[in-house]
Amino acid sequence: MTAISLHGLLIAWIFVGILETAAGTYAWIRFFMELAPLAVLLLGGLWADRADARNLILFLSLFAVVLPLLLIPFADSITLQVAFLFGLGMALLQALSDPARQSIINRVTRFDIQRTVTVTTVTTTLAGLVGVWIGGKLETIGIRQILVIQAVVIAASAFAFGRLPALPPVIRAEESVGSGHGLMSRLSQSFALFWGIPLIRNVIGLNFLSSLFNAGAYTIGVPYIVTQVYQGNADFFADTMIWFMAGSIGSTAFLLLVMPLLHPGRAFICLQLTRVVILAALWLQPPVWLFFVIIFLWGVNMGITTTLVRTVVQELAPEAHRAKILSIFLFSFMASAPLSSLMLGTLVEYTNPMTALLPGIPISIAIFVLGLYGTSLWAFRSPSFDKPDR
Repeated sequence: MTAISLHGLLIAWIFVGILETAAGTYAWIRFFMELAPLAVLLLGGLWADRADARNLILFLSLFAVVLPLLLIPFADSITLQVAFLFGLGMALLQALSDPARQSIINRVTRFDIQRTVTVTTVTTTLAGLVGVWIGGKLETIGIRQILVIQAVVIAASAFAFGRLPALPPVIRAEESVGSGHGLMSRLSQSFALFWGIPLIRNVIGLNFLSSLFNAGAYTIGVPYIVTQVYQGNADFFADTMIWFMAGSIGSTAFLLLVMPLLHPGRAFICLQLTRVVILAALWLQPPVWLFFVIIFLWGVNMGITTTLVRTVVQELAPEAHRAKILSIFLFSFMASAPLSSLMLGTLVEYTNPMTALLPGIPISIAIFVLGLYGTSLWAFRSPSFDKPDR
């Protein structure tokens, strides 16, 4: 997560801060850079359910170590094409490995999945905070050194995974044989499993709407708000991300104290209304100190809602097909990225960066109404609440 967060800041700053890419062009770049990983994400889910998860991640980590090192010769003359290929390559590797990485959690935990996901989120977000802080020093220590640090951190991650025991596939051989041999057949089975569990289907659908205009406003709008509204540099951009992540860490740590929750869906539904206030307050262009406070509160909101959605999905997904279900959950989250890039990037291009915040307001209200009246999320009772620690 340290390397992923460092990469996220680095690739955004290369386009917006170094190359000064126009918002409309950046929108199309992000669209294509985030579109290709969607297909391989589902393949990663199928692969993870049929392979040793540890060995799969180690194999992909080798490529992830090499990729930043390949960019070093181009550090002084990065072009849009080179930056695009770098961002696309890392996104493809992450998409292939994420389903295996997420499904491992259920297999190694000694506690209920709510608290396990929460601890994992706190730990990885703290690690991500370090990555963002390092990325903020880009203009001080140089892009070559940043790329070397990224490669070293990924190598350390691979070393840690190598110390896990073997994690062979859970799915039985007879299940694999009976599930169809063609790729499309296996993908159809994955979506059939997903569609056959209404609560998972509804939660993932609501999360897709949220990601489309709320998470999208953060990834597309914030870099331009930093550079054009507040005239910030890479350090200011890093500070913005750090405040956001600090809010996410704090809220997730608080969740750990009160978990397991009996009705996690109720908190998710109610927090949609607080996001309306947060987005409206940011749109008013507050002074810098208040801007950081509101960004922190946005992180609090997003930290809780994202964690709650993920716990519900992981609690309800069948063990033998968990990676496939999680790949669809991640697919829905990632599918929103290219769409929001086009819509919000074009909106920023023809208006101003603050306008990217506005669509999230009615969408948050719609999620509240749909979650309350159109799903069983309000009545959902978590199985973790009555499950003793192992």
